[in-house]
Amino acid sequence: MSEHVKPQGLSQEWYLRGRLRLRHLKLVKVLDETRNIGEAAQRMATTQPAISKMLGELESIVQVQLFTRTSKGTFPTPHGESLIRHARWILGDLDRAGLEWFAPPEKQKARVVLGVNSSSAAFLVPRALLTLQARGDAVSVVVREGSMEALMPQLLTRQIDLIVARLGEATQQPGLLSEVLSQESMCVVCSNAHPLASMKRCNWAALSRYPWILPPHGSPVRAALDIILLREGVTLQSHVESASVITNMVLMDNSHALALLPQNVADYHRDRRALTILNISLPDVFGPLGIVRHSHLEISEGIQAVIDCLR
Repeated sequence: MSEHVKPQGLSQEWYLRGRLRLRHLKLVKVLDETRNIGEAAQRMATTQPAISKMLGELESIVQVQLFTRTSKGTFPTPHGESLIRHARWILGDLDRAGLEWFAPPEKQKARVVLGVNSSSAAFLVPRALLTLQARGDAVSVVVREGSMEALMPQLLTRQIDLIVARLGEATQQPGLLSEVLSQESMCVVCSNAHPLASMKRCNWAALSRYPWILPPHGSPVRAALDIILLREGVTLQSHVESASVITNMVLMDNSHALALLPQNVADYHRDRRALTILNISLPDVFGPLGIVRHSHLEISEGIQAVIDCLR
């Protein structure tokens, strides 16, 4: 079950000849979530011996060890991790099929789950959804906001179909395809009542005197900001890391904190007189905004409609 190594003597249609059942797939998914035989038995409304027997059946089918029992819990082997990933794909697709088939006729729409890195896509995604609505496509979109650290595992296990975010190293993985949508600059913002809001021009020495809401560590924006700070020879004081526009807006309204926002997002809130964009030029090093998806999966009509509107 490894991506590159096939267990000894396992035929290509092992799942048919070995009588693999959906309960086996549910078992590995639940064991991955609980890492405990007893808790898995409770979740599946059965006994511990029954779980052990079922796991033994599955390991007999695939002819490799999938989980290792230790005093600290039950943990997947590399083959187990591979099967867990594919089990999540299969079970997730079956759940989606059920939602499409058994919904009332008036609600039978293609369902697309869109992962959004909030600050990067806060301007683009709502407008794409309005375009989709105006087109009248029979597509239902579920938007899940989160950090790239949280979104990438969900994309890899097919819990979400697409990610819209600023592209970086995290999106450059085998089996994934990235498409650039736009190059979007960043700017420094603060509340309208901030001491720097009235300054005609700012420099990094002035910016470093105030607390910051920094982009999450490991994000493309944070990596680019760290390069700028190194070049400018300054250190920023911060107790908060956040990519949430709403959270950052509330923090700025109630403190002297500074933050980075994409230019389009900042322009929108400035026009609503909700913040001030400080006059300091930032180099264009923050990476493009784009779509990330599986490269080897056929694109459904619903996913294609969402991609078209994002483009």
